[in-house]
Amino acid sequence: MSHTLGQHLIVANRAGAGGSIGAAAVAQAAPDGQTLLTGTASLTTGHHLYNLNFHPLKDLVPVAMLAKMPVFIWVRGDSPYNTLPDLLEAMKASNGQYNYSSSAPTTLAHLGSLRLLDETGVQATHVNYRGSAQATTDFLAGVFPVYFEVGQPLAPHYAAGKAKPLAVLSSQRSTLMPDVPSVTEFGLPAIDAKPFVALMAPAGTPEATLVRLNEHARKALQSPEVRSRLDSLYFEVDAGGSPAEVATWLQEQSSMWGEVIAKHGLKVD
Repeated sequence: MSHTLGQHLIVANRAGAGGSIGAAAVAQAAPDGQTLLTGTASLTTGHHLYNLNFHPLKDLVPVAMLAKMPVFIWVRGDSPYNTLPDLLEAMKASNGQYNYSSSAPTTLAHLGSLRLLDETGVQATHVNYRGSAQATTDFLAGVFPVYFEVGQPLAPHYAAGKAKPLAVLSSQRSTLMPDVPSVTEFGLPAIDAKPFVALMAPAGTPEATLVRLNEHARKALQSPEVRSRLDSLYFEVDAGGSPAEVATWLQEQSSMWGEVIAKHGLKVD
C-alpha cells in the first residue's frame, strides 16, 4: 500500500494473546487513518476466548479484507477413504474412537472441525498441538489419520502423493485447489472456516477515510508481485467488499464461532 498511498508505512509487530495485544493498541489509537491493524481470525474469536479489555468488532472497524486461507480436510495418501462421506461414515462407526487434529486448539481449523462434527453427529477426539510443524510430521507418520489444516504445510506432500484433501471447509471450492469439493457439495451446511487477514482501523475513523484506504488496499492487491506472494502462501486474494460488507462478514463469523466456543466450553487463560 505504500506505493499506492505515496507514503512510507511503518510496521510494528506486537504479538501475543492470539493477536489481541496488537489489536488493543490500534483500538486505542487516534481514529485518523494513520494507525491500522492487519487483523486475523482473533478478531472474530478473541473476545469469546480471552478476557479482553476491549471488543475487537466494536472498538475497531474494517478497512478492507485482504486475503483468506481455506481449511481442508486431509487424509494420508494411502488412506482407504477418497470421499468425505466415506470418511465420516468410518468415523461415526468407530463410536468416538477416532483421533484427528489441527495445527493448534482454538484455531479456525479446530473450530471448523468441531462445527463439522456437530453437524454430522460424529464423535472424535482432537489431538492438541502447538503448531503445524509437529502436527504435520505426526500426521504423515500415522499418529492420527485425519488433519484439518490449510494448504501451505501440506502442499508438497499433496504433490508427492503423501496426503490428499477430501473437502474444503467452505461454501464453495477454493481457487487454490479447484478439484477439491466443498462440504456443501455433500449436503452439509456452509462452514466457512477461513483464517484471514483484514485491514482494520480504530472505531470512529471517518467513513471517507475508510473508503479511501479501502480503495488503496484493493489497488495494492492487484499487484502481480503481491498476488504471487499470497499464492505461494496458499492465501486466496480477497479484494472485494466495502468496509460495511467486511463488517457484516466479520459479525457473521463471530456469531458462528462464538456458538461453537460456548458449546464446547473453550477458553484460553
